[in-house]
Amino acid sequence: MELNQEDARRLLLEGGTLLVLDVPEGTNFGIDLKSWETGERFKGVKMIPPGLHFVYHSAVGQYGDTAPRIGFVHNFKKGEIVLKKWDAEAGEIDHNKTVTDEELQRIRANIYDVDRFLGPYPYEIWDKWKMLSDKITEPLAKRLVPDSGVIRSALELVSQGNVKTESDKVKTTDQSCEPNESTPETSSPSSKHSCPTSDDVGSFKRRRHGRPLTVEEIEEELLPELKPAPGTALRLTRFPELYYPPGSTPAEITYHSMDSSYALKTVLEQHAVPGDLVGELQFSFLCFLVGQSLEAFEHWKQLVQLICNCEKAIKDYHNLYEDLMWALEAQLWEIQEDFLADIVTNNNSIYAALRRLFRAILSPDNDMEPRLKTRTARFAERLTEKLAWDFSDINEEEEDEKPVVVDL
Repeated sequence: MELNQEDARRLLLEGGTLLVLDVPEGTNFGIDLKSWETGERFKGVKMIPPGLHFVYHSAVGQYGDTAPRIGFVHNFKKGEIVLKKWDAEAGEIDHNKTVTDEELQRIRANIYDVDRFLGPYPYEIWDKWKMLSDKITEPLAKRLVPDSGVIRSALELVSQGNVKTESDKVKTTDQSCEPNESTPETSSPSSKHSCPTSDDVGSFKRRRHGRPLTVEEIEEELLPELKPAPGTALRLTRFPELYYPPGSTPAEITYHSMDSSYALKTVLEQHAVPGDLVGELQFSFLCFLVGQSLEAFEHWKQLVQLICNCEKAIKDYHNLYEDLMWALEAQLWEIQEDFLADIVTNNNSIYAALRRLFRAILSPDNDMEPRLKTRTARFAERLTEKLAWDFSDINEEEEDEKPVVVDL
């Protein structure tokens, strides 16, 4: 962006400044949607607009190999200076080193001297960044980031102490096994998975949904339970174990499986205001898009599918759904469609979820808020125009929703 000297001086004083000392040359370093390879004299970023920003880096090895991305979010205030130091041994920014007020005052007094070592914030991405993050408030961000404050694309996993002893582990063979009297009835002789012995299988008395455990389920039981190291996982909203109220009848369970409004309400209860759910949707998406966290991406998809699989909740939270569409529109322009395909069925799960949502809002039989209907129709048109997603037949039954006819 072209700036005259007066504007540049004003942005330097009024914008935020991030100083990161001793960053190795060639490190991949970025803020929001822009990253660079650092030069020999790099010491940080200047003229950062006030607001929430995502700062990240990846160490680069001797042969060009890049380490997993590490980042943090910070809400920069007007004229704020943030000072960080590089930990050469760990190969990342040290967030535990405290910076004294004296150091900050000294830097502030000499800000023009360090100016030539700072890269300007890339203002060409600022409008796009605001659209992707405008619902993420500072309190919400503080609640969602890991306890450590560091967002890692590759989490360190630790065992929860349920690793079986050698005598408890499944004995494996190179060939697929033949069924025997102790093998679960649902296992297949042609299975490529190594099979447990009769003693191993016999030790599992638990049954799943009234049937014997399969070979794959038994193997899963024997694996150690791995969880992220304490303080490293994102603190995202928990989804309910049951998507229906306790004590529901079979008919009620069926209803709540078709309309997830009850489950959405339990999720909203974990937030101070309903709008924070859209903020979490943006936060989890940016942790994937910028922070390269696959865990955050899976959470984002699950949130979209939950919110879209409601009908009753739309009338109760129509403002939430309008904000949802603004957020999703900005997000879907930034992601390749291949990422949205289910790994098993190869179906686009987000497209399918939006079809359900659009059908609930635009159906003539549903009395929805007119402004929301207009916004939904325009959103569907833009998706068709930019991504070639067809919503012309949303009122027709999907294949998986049609009744199954069984010949007796």
